[in-house]
Amino acid sequence: MKIGFFQYNVIWRDRDANLAYIREKIKDLTFDLLVLPEFITSGYAFDSKEELIPFAESLNDSYTVNYLTGLMKGCRGYITGTIPELSENKLYNTSIVVGSEGLVTSFRKIHLPEYEKRAFSAGNKAVSCQCKGAKVGLTICFDAWFAPLSSKLKEQGVDIICHSACFGGAITPTIIPIRALENQCFYISCNRIGTELFDGEPDTYRGESQIVSPDGKVLVKAEKEEQLSIIDIDLSEVNHPAFGSLIMKDFVSEHSKYNIEIK
Repeated sequence: MKIGFFQYNVIWRDRDANLAYIREKIKDLTFDLLVLPEFITSGYAFDSKEELIPFAESLNDSYTVNYLTGLMKGCRGYITGTIPELSENKLYNTSIVVGSEGLVTSFRKIHLPEYEKRAFSAGNKAVSCQCKGAKVGLTICFDAWFAPLSSKLKEQGVDIICHSACFGGAITPTIIPIRALENQCFYISCNRIGTELFDGEPDTYRGESQIVSPDGKVLVKAEKEEQLSIIDIDLSEVNHPAFGSLIMKDFVSEHSKYNIEIK
């Protein structure tokens, strides 16, 4: 299976320019699954909820979903990133999975940092879907800090966890290999690069997107520059990490000892 990430500098407040940039970079590629950063159409930083409304979309008739659907007809795969979603007068930070058939599923970020709580409501459901023969789970940035969400996705039988992100700190990249290892699945984390203003103060995103194997091995990792990486993986490694026979033959049964609920 061909999976990857596209780490780049999201253009602030210009949906058309962002979508055109994505198209230009991937239009000649074929892949099975590609992960983009958080807020691919708007940029992350905001001063007020009202500032985000022009970029918020209903998933029932989403310009971004329609655009990416057309793009996936050429790439023949699936693509995921987050957009501001507007539903019943609430804003959500929502990850969308799009293929040539259109919107496959969506996931609303559950764990919101204080900054996002000023504008966004939290989701309350773990979401996974089928993409090219793989069960794919969704997380967004700060979600990766909370092991129960990834464990809930494990309950759903995921082979790959996708992680769209916008972060500047050094902690998140250290967490990703742990999440892959403890759930014996592949993990694709895509951060962005560039600088935005937060309450008038500049802050820089660190990049360091990565793809990690069920062994917790980092297969590819970006630095702080733009990077588009697509690699081949073997899904038979899921639940069968190389070290597994040294410990036990059935990790899934151990995970099944826990009943995890999202309230």
